[in-house]
Amino acid sequence: MFKGDYIKALDDYRKARRSAAVQELLARLFGNPEDIELLSYDEVRQQLQAVEKSAAHLEDIPLNAIGGSVGRYHDFTRKFLPKSSIDERRWARVMATSQGLSGLPPIDVYQIGEVYFVKDGNHRVSVARQMGNTAIQAYVTKVVTRVDLPSDITPDELIIKSEQVKFLDITKLDQLKPGSDLTTTKPGAYPTLL
Repeated sequence: MFKGDYIKALDDYRKARRSAAVQELLARLFGNPEDIELLSYDEVRQQLQAVEKSAAHLEDIPLNAIGGSVGRYHDFTRKFLPKSSIDERRWARVMATSQGLSGLPPIDVYQIGEVYFVKDGNHRVSVARQMGNTAIQAYVTKVVTRVDLPSDITPDELIIKSEQVKFLDITKLDQLKPGSDLTTTKPGAYPTLL
């Protein structure tokens, strides 16, 4: 790694941090701050009663479908911009290393529906997005649940999905009438159907 690459990477980090700060401010002023937060894999898995079903396999995954993290969901925004809690030197080292011949090594992720959750490689995802990449190599472990999970799911929509799982547990509708599609768009609607 050349010193010039590292200095440029530090500058890239600071630009990404400023973008994250602006994104957080705009979300607080005009929208829902939760919509820019990464999802917690453990919370989603628990709420949706998801179960790991496959061994990890290597594939290219879209960066914009990565919506959560196993343990670092407080360190990055939903677009994987670094928040103030992460070490700028580490981020800069990953950025500078990515410019080398070997590039970025594959990350490890869980996949629930269309959403990917980073198990290992959060900084690599952040750097890849800052570089303008659209995909990244990942070892993917598939995790299944009874409901669909779109890649752009919001925390409010996750509440609805959690209620849908509980509804299906009680009614067994997905087993008794496969292919039936009883969906709601408002939190609290599934409990009223019971």
